[in-house]
Amino acid sequence: MITISTDKIAVDILDPIADRDKLGSRYCTGGYIWQLYGRDGRPLLSGPHFPSASPPVFDGQGMPEVFETPLGGEGGAVGSNVCVIGVGLVKKSSGIAPFHPRNNPHVARFCDWDIIERESDRVAMVTSQTFGGKSVKLRRMVRVEGNRVESINTLANTGGSDVNLRWFSHPFFPPTANLSCGKIAPRIKLPDNAGYEMGADGVISMKPDYPWEKGLFQVLDTPEAKLNFHILHPAAGALNLQLDYNVTRCALWANSRAFSFEPFTQRTVSARGEASWGVALAL
Repeated sequence: MITISTDKIAVDILDPIADRDKLGSRYCTGGYIWQLYGRDGRPLLSGPHFPSASPPVFDGQGMPEVFETPLGGEGGAVGSNVCVIGVGLVKKSSGIAPFHPRNNPHVARFCDWDIIERESDRVAMVTSQTFGGKSVKLRRMVRVEGNRVESINTLANTGGSDVNLRWFSHPFFPPTANLSCGKIAPRIKLPDNAGYEMGADGVISMKPDYPWEKGLFQVLDTPEAKLNFHILHPAAGALNLQLDYNVTRCALWANSRAFSFEPFTQRTVSARGEASWGVALAL
């Protein structure tokens, strides 16, 4: 585990080699934020199986990130490899379309990461991947300043054809005693659903009579904007999740151990072009 810190927070980040038992085909393996601690040392992030020390790698915990659109190979035959950005070569073990790690859990070969910067308050690592005529170089930077942690992606298209990206952050937070999750600005609309409700103040809550052991995924009606999330937290009181990119879709997922707002972005990086974006979480 790699730890960076200030006098206000500490962040545990998975080592792409030493912590490989916690990695799978879904989450980006470099810069994977596993846990965040406040000044009192209490863990502030959760997960679908928290506090299990070894949750299923598909579910994970903390503040992972997902490159949902593969670099290539998703149209190949069952048994062939798919290149997942930030993960590596994943065996296509299912013909279910579109490709999703849920149905293809076996990593044939993890990508290699080089740690290019490591200080007490930051770590940066890079990986390069080539597949089917496309090539990318991904830089992941996680840094802390005061009471804030930032996770930043910079993806360079080093090949000769466009690369399509669909990516999202998947931060997990522990439910509060009254099951209030938080609110989003600019204000969003909550479609009718079985488990979530939104008050007049904009706060989204989990309905107490829903069977949360089985979980619930719900797409929210959000503007295409740089959303800010005011997260209600049982230990910290509140956390603020800020984005520096326009959200193209946002979902809410929760079970009895965690809830997560999932803000997506989608873009095309042209040949020899570059894109950079990130999220920040502050106490």
